[in-house]
Amino acid sequence: MSTPCNVVVIASSVEGIDALARVANQLPASFPLPVVVQFHGSRRQSIRRLTRSRWQLTSKVDVAYALDGEHLEAGCVYVIPAENGLVFKARGVLGYGSDGSKSSADDLFKSAALWYGAGVIGVVLDGLGTDGTIGLRAITDAQGIRIVQSPVEATFAGMPSSALRGDHVQYSVMIDQLVPLLRALTARPDPAASLSSEVQAELIRLLSTSKEDRTKSLNRSVVDILALMRMELAMDIVFVSKAVGDVVMTTHVASTPGGIDIQGMSLPKDQSLCQRVLDGRLPAVIPDVATLRVTHEVPIISVAPGAYMAAPVWLRSGTLYGTLCCLSWATSPELGQRHYERLQMSARQIARLVNDAGEK
Repeated sequence: MSTPCNVVVIASSVEGIDALARVANQLPASFPLPVVVQFHGSRRQSIRRLTRSRWQLTSKVDVAYALDGEHLEAGCVYVIPAENGLVFKARGVLGYGSDGSKSSADDLFKSAALWYGAGVIGVVLDGLGTDGTIGLRAITDAQGIRIVQSPVEATFAGMPSSALRGDHVQYSVMIDQLVPLLRALTARPDPAASLSSEVQAELIRLLSTSKEDRTKSLNRSVVDILALMRMELAMDIVFVSKAVGDVVMTTHVASTPGGIDIQGMSLPKDQSLCQRVLDGRLPAVIPDVATLRVTHEVPIISVAPGAYMAAPVWLRSGTLYGTLCCLSWATSPELGQRHYERLQMSARQIARLVNDAGEK
C-alpha cells in the first residue's frame, strides 16, 4: 500500500517565476495538500512585483508569503523569499532554520523529508543554479516522490538539469503536465465509502489515465536524460535499444537537431552493435569503429558511427531492460573510462526510473 502524500515542496529561482505561476494558476481550489515554494535569486519586494500580475488575480488557490511559525493549510501555496531562512520545524509548521539569514531549497527539502518521510513530493522547476539537487537526494532517501520540469522545455534549465544528473528523479514532465500528475499522485478515494457505479467508473478512468501519464512521464524522463548525455559526452546520438524477439529496436532517442532520426529503427540481433557489446564480442568503448574492424568483426550498417559506447540497463529484479548507447559520426580518440562511467551512471538512472514506474 502506498504512503499518502502530505506536502508538496517546490524549488525555483526568480528566473522560473513564469513556470511557478502556471503551476499556481492550474492548481484547483480543492487541492488536498499545502504547497511550499522556495525561491532564490530575488527578495520579497521583487517577487511581489513579479507575482502580482502573474498569479494573484487568477489563482484558484491562496498564495501567501510564508512567515516564521506558519501553520500550513491544504490548498494554499506558501512562498519563501530568499531573505527568509524558513524550513519545516515540525509537521505542518515552518520556522527559521539554524541560520535565519539564509535559505535554500536544499534545506527546505531536507527538513520536509525529515518530518514527512515518504509523504513528501519534491519538485524542481525552471531556474539558474543547482538548488534542489541535494534536497532531492534527502527525499529519495526518505522514499518520497521526486519530480522535475523537463529541461527541454525550461527557459533556464540549470536547476532541473542538475536534478536529473543527480540521479534522484522519478518524473520529468512538461510544466502543463505537472498539476495533472500532482492530482493523480494525491488522489485519495475513501475505500470505506459506498461507491456508486458512476464513481467507480470515474475511479477506473482516473487510474487508467494515471498509468498513461506515468508512462508518458517515464518516456519524457528517459529522453531528457539522453539529451543531457548527448551534450555532456559531445555525441551525435544517444539512444536506448531493446531486444524484441530476433531484432533490436531503438525505443528512446536524443539526437543532434536536424540530424538522422533512428527512433523505432530495428536491426537483426547479429547486426546490432549494442547486442554485440552485450554478448562480449565488441568492447563497450570504441573510440574508432573503423580501426576496430582490423581486429574484430564489426557489422556494416546503414547508420555507420565513427565512435561508439554501450552500457546495459539492469533492473532491480535482475532483468535486462535494454542497452544505453551513444555514437558520434566522427572518431573520438579521447573517449575512455571516465566517459563510460558517466554512461553507466545514466544507465543506472534509467533503471531507477523504470523500477519506480513499475515498467518492465
